[in-house]
Amino acid sequence: MPESTGAEPGFDVIADELYGLPPDEFVPARDDRVAAAKESGDRDLARALARLRRPTKAAWLANLLARHRTEQLDGLVSLARSLTQAQQELDGDALRVLSGQRHRAVGAMARDAGRLAARRGEAVNDALVREVAGILDAALADPAVAEEVRAGRLTKTVRYSGFGPAGGGTDGSGAGDDMAAWAASAPQRHARPSSEEQPDDADTPATDDADSRRAAGERAERERAERERREQLAAERAARERELAEAEAEEEEARSRQESDEADRDRADERHASARDRVTELAEALDTARDEEQAALEAFRAAATAARDSARGAAAAAVRTARARSRLEQLSDRT
Repeated sequence: MPESTGAEPGFDVIADELYGLPPDEFVPARDDRVAAAKESGDRDLARALARLRRPTKAAWLANLLARHRTEQLDGLVSLARSLTQAQQELDGDALRVLSGQRHRAVGAMARDAGRLAARRGEAVNDALVREVAGILDAALADPAVAEEVRAGRLTKTVRYSGFGPAGGGTDGSGAGDDMAAWAASAPQRHARPSSEEQPDDADTPATDDADSRRAAGERAERERAERERREQLAAERAARERELAEAEAEEEEARSRQESDEADRDRADERHASARDRVTELAEALDTARDEEQAALEAFRAAATAARDSARGAAAAAVRTARARSRLEQLSDRT
């Protein structure tokens, strides 16, 4: 990145400042910065700044998240990695749970972007919130988009229409094939035995009681095994459902804590801004008081000099008066 010379801030500092502004303010502020760079003689910086593009409203909302919700973005990326792992391991249950968590997390962050914009006086409608959610989905699917979003300088709305993380999708990118392979490899638990697997009663002699008893025993064994398998499956499903309910309750509690902590942070930020403004006011008042003190001191010094000169003049006049009185008295004595 080009860097400016002299007192002019560097490119990265200016770019971060510009992309923190609402889109309507971006172009005038950028043009002012370009003009300032030209005036300072930094043509490289001016050209680099002139190439910066105005962000869409949705891109600006995503940039707000990158600036003010960094930890949550990192958590979302971690969730995407878990999805990728579950997809590679063909873990259908984990995929369903994690996909639901990702959908809720993306929706919550998109709505949070709307709240951040509202605090800055920018109105956000449902369509924009959905657009931000689409950007976050794209960031989870494409590492390059994720880096753009996390840099906080996204300029356009990006979308991802596939399924799951990058490297798979119903659009032919691979994930659909992975899920199909997973489904195909799953045991056909409810399939009926084929005709080849079923005992052919026509080929069994009616008089062969031993074979009949053996076939009946095998059927009873299969039925018992099937009952045990279904009971095990039901127990496993119940355990998974309890695990999901506990995870969702834990997530809901974490979300509540997050919202509470963010509200506390925002209030603290407002108090800090108010205190900073008060410090600025007091600093200005102190500067004014110091100027007044300096002026008063100079006036005092001037008045003291004048008083000292006046005292000297009065003393000299008193001496002259005394001498004149003495001469007059001497003259009176002679007469």
